[in-house]
Amino acid sequence: MIDSGELPPGSRLPAERALCEQLGISRGSLRQALRVLDSIGYVQIRAGSGTYVREQTEAPLSSWFSEHEQLVEKLFDLRATVEPTLAERLAGNHSPRTIQTLEDNVAEMEAAAAEGDMLRVIATDAEFHRVMAGNAGNDDVADLLRSVLALVGEERRAALRLPGQIRKAVDEHRAILSALKASDGPAAREITLKHLLDAKSYAHDYAAGNDSAL
Repeated sequence: MIDSGELPPGSRLPAERALCEQLGISRGSLRQALRVLDSIGYVQIRAGSGTYVREQTEAPLSSWFSEHEQLVEKLFDLRATVEPTLAERLAGNHSPRTIQTLEDNVAEMEAAAAEGDMLRVIATDAEFHRVMAGNAGNDDVADLLRSVLALVGEERRAALRLPGQIRKAVDEHRAILSALKASDGPAAREITLKHLLDAKSYAHDYAAGNDSAL
């Protein structure tokens, strides 16, 4: 509906009940979908006001990263400060259900990548990090990270459009998951940190025009 223009940028989405009836889904499913759309930058949820369609930009990747380089750097730095610690904690204390959720997520991301379905790739990438944050046993830090992740939708869409980045992200998510399953906290921390720092470096090099070094 957003991509077709039926819900144009800046417009407010219909009420939950009307959307549920129109789409034939439960309120819980709708809220989960809206949360994912918020995390990948398609909509903005405004407390007490409603959900609104964001502007979608189609600027060339190099231009986008050049214009937003400072923001991207700050977001990656903040994530690199928080997420590795959450990954380490999750490795030390996780439920079979959480691991299965992450297993299913990585499998879906891989399938979406194979099918060239960018929206699903971006959504599953966002959900992987959200599930880790939400199950790491520190609600205050997890809430902070969820707030940060809600700000990086446009950055995530741009980063995953970089050449080779989808395959790299899938492989690294699988490596993080393996460390979590093995209850190897130091490895989970190290792989998560490298995942984020590599992504930041990759984006920086692309913005600088150093594509040949990637």
